[in-house]
Amino acid sequence: MCGSTYSLIVSGTGNNNFIPMKKGEEADFLSWYRPRLRGKLSVAIKYFNKIYSTGCSVREKPGGRFTILAGALGFGAKVGPAPDAEQSLTFGGQASVEADTGFESDTVKINIPQDAWLSVRLRIRAEEDLELPSTDESASSGYRDGLRTLNVLRPNLVSCDAYHDQTIVFFGDSITQGARTATDKYEAWTHRTALALPPTTSVINLGMGWSRAYDAAANGIFLDLAKAGDKVIICFGVNDINSADRTGEEIIGDLKTVARLLRENNPAVDIIQCTVPPFNMDKRREEQRRIVNRAVLAGEISPKVFDIASILEEADGRVRPEFMSSSDDSHPNGLGGRAVADVLTKLLMKGEL
Repeated sequence: MCGSTYSLIVSGTGNNNFIPMKKGEEADFLSWYRPRLRGKLSVAIKYFNKIYSTGCSVREKPGGRFTILAGALGFGAKVGPAPDAEQSLTFGGQASVEADTGFESDTVKINIPQDAWLSVRLRIRAEEDLELPSTDESASSGYRDGLRTLNVLRPNLVSCDAYHDQTIVFFGDSITQGARTATDKYEAWTHRTALALPPTTSVINLGMGWSRAYDAAANGIFLDLAKAGDKVIICFGVNDINSADRTGEEIIGDLKTVARLLRENNPAVDIIQCTVPPFNMDKRREEQRRIVNRAVLAGEISPKVFDIASILEEADGRVRPEFMSSSDDSHPNGLGGRAVADVLTKLLMKGEL
């Protein structure tokens, strides 16, 4: 899907939510990103018109028919409702196209100034009453009709033609996506790591709020995208335990399935399995987390392990208070993101993972 092209952004933009729209309704969506490369680039976007995972909707549920009335790439010195400059996108040579299963833009040349932000604008019209697959993303800005909102139609991939010697995929849930970190600060562990890696490494963030190991094990679009990675860093488990109430044994089975499917696709793939991060669970659920983590640390899923839990948790398995997004939210904040990224980046740069 994107193995031969370079992923320009590090935001998690999987379709984990939807936007209800009535037939004939129009909306203008603007999303912002900190690009890994700037200067003269040839850029394209891609969108898959279906829900990736369970959460707000049904996994693999297709979206309805809509028309892209106009699309544009832009940039700005700061994030806001109006980019400093925009350049129109085309789709198969056309400025407007109906999207049924999804869409892919033509490549457009754009010169992104140093330190500028990248924007993507998509103006659409619903051709039937529909639930538009969208991204619920708190770590990077989005706008609908000029108003700030978390739930935005975003391109699932923003790619460019650039040399790279490997592709790393972060594959997980909201903790991987960067949920609850400060907007546009790129403080999540995945964001910090991706931005610290050499520009010759392409990075795709498939972190997505509410996703679970069994979503990945279903071998649908979610896993298909992960198959683009030469190195896949897997971090599922919190939602399986906390909201799906699955047992440790079930999660271990799903993680083994994910690893097997990735290896069947590419026997040379490098799989790094993360321990399940702490999430201040009740006693019964905490025991399931520990069951999974004992298996992970024993190398049952992959011989390469990143013990993210040990960085974020106290001795009793609770999240270290200074790493919590708020007193009642166990998602890692920017300090937690830095603590994890500092360790992971060093291990990756040294070739130890």
